Amino acid sequence: FVFVYVVSVAIFALGQWTEAATYNLEPPLVALLLGLLISNLVGLPRWMDAGFRVEFYVKTGIVLLGATLPFSLILWAGPVAIMQASIVSLVTFFVIYFVARKLGLERPLAATLGAGGSVCGVSAAIAIAGAVGAKKQDAPIAITVVIFWAIAMIFLLPLVAHGLQLPTGVAGAWIGTSEFADAAGFAAAQAYGGYAGQGGVAGTADQAVWAFTLMKVVGRDVWIGVWALALAIVSTTRWEPTTTGRRPDAGEIWRRFPKFVIGFLVASLIITYAARGYALADYNKAVNPTLVGPIKDLRTWAFIFCFLSIGLTTRVKDLASAGRKPFAAFTAGVVVNVLLGLVLSVAVFASYWTHLAR
Repeated sequence: FVFVYVVSVAIFALGQWTEAATYNLEPPLVALLLGLLISNLVGLPRWMDAGFRVEFYVKTGIVLLGATLPFSLILWAGPVAIMQASIVSLVTFFVIYFVARKLGLERPLAATLGAGGSVCGVSAAIAIAGAVGAKKQDAPIAITVVIFWAIAMIFLLPLVAHGLQLPTGVAGAWIGTSEFADAAGFAAAQAYGGYAGQGGVAGTADQAVWAFTLMKVVGRDVWIGVWALALAIVSTTRWEPTTTGRRPDAGEIWRRFPKFVIGFLVASLIITYAARGYALADYNKAVNPTLVGPIKDLRTWAFIFCFLSIGLTTRVKDLASAGRKPFAAFTAGVVVNVLLGLVLSVAVFASYWTHLAR
C-alpha cells in the first residue's frame, strides 16, 4: 500500500496543476495509464498484488459517489435526461449481452460486460460480477475492455463532435451517453468545452460539463443499485436453476447483492436530507462547494487508488487467453451506443441540450 499511496500522492498533486485540465489529465485516468505502463513494461513482483485492493477501493469510491448524488438531482435533471439515459443504458446492455451469448460466452460474463458498457464502467463491472456469481477472471476481462474504449472515446467523441460543429450542450450529452468511465468522460467533456465560441461551436464550456454530468453521473451511475439487485435476482432464480437444478434461494440473492450498494444508497439519502429545501442554483452555490466538494476530493482519492491498482494488476498477456469474443461483444454495444446516443442528442432531444442551463 505504501507504494500505491506514494504514487497516488504524486498523481493527485499533478491533478492540482493549473494546466492539468488543458491536457485532460484527470487523476484517475493518469493513475490507470501509469499503472498499465508499470505493470506491462517494467513489471512488479506478484507478492505486491496483495496491496492493490481494487475491490475495496472501488467500493469505497462508490459509497462516496453516493454522498455526492442527492436524489433531488434526478428531479433537477428532468425527464429528458433520465429518459435518454434509460433508453441508451437498456439498449446497450441487451445488445452486449445477446451478442456475447451468440458468441458462446457464459451468462455471468455477458452480464458483466453489458453492465460495464451501460451503467458506470469499472464500478458496474465489479458490482455485477459479484451479483451474478461470475468467475474470478470475468471482472478483469470486462474492466480491460471498458478501459480500452473509455480511453479511445476521450479522443474520438470530441473529435467527431467538433467535426459536426455540435453545440456544447449537445456534445456533452452525447459524451455522457457514450463514454464508459466518469474520469474519461469528464476529460472529454472538458476538452470539448474548450471549443466553445470557436469555429462555429455554440454554447458555453459549462454546458458541456453539465450535460455530461446529467447523462453519465446522474442518468446512468445512480442506477447501479437497481441493476445489481435485478441481475442478482435473475441469475439466482432464472439462470442457475436451469444449469444446476437447484431451487432459487432468497438467501443467496442477499449474499450476492453487493452490500456497498446499500452504502451508496444510504450516503445518497444523507446528502439528499442535507440538501433538502435548496433549489438547484442554491445547491450549486451553498451545498456543492462546502459539503459535496470535500467529499468529491475523497472520492477522487479512492478512485486514484482503484485505477492505479487496476493498472498495476493488469497484465495484457494474462488476458489474451480470454480471446476476442468479449471484445467483439462489447464493441457491438459501443457501435450501437454511440450511434443511438448521437441520434438522441442531436435529433430527438437537441433543443433541450442546446438550451441547457441558459
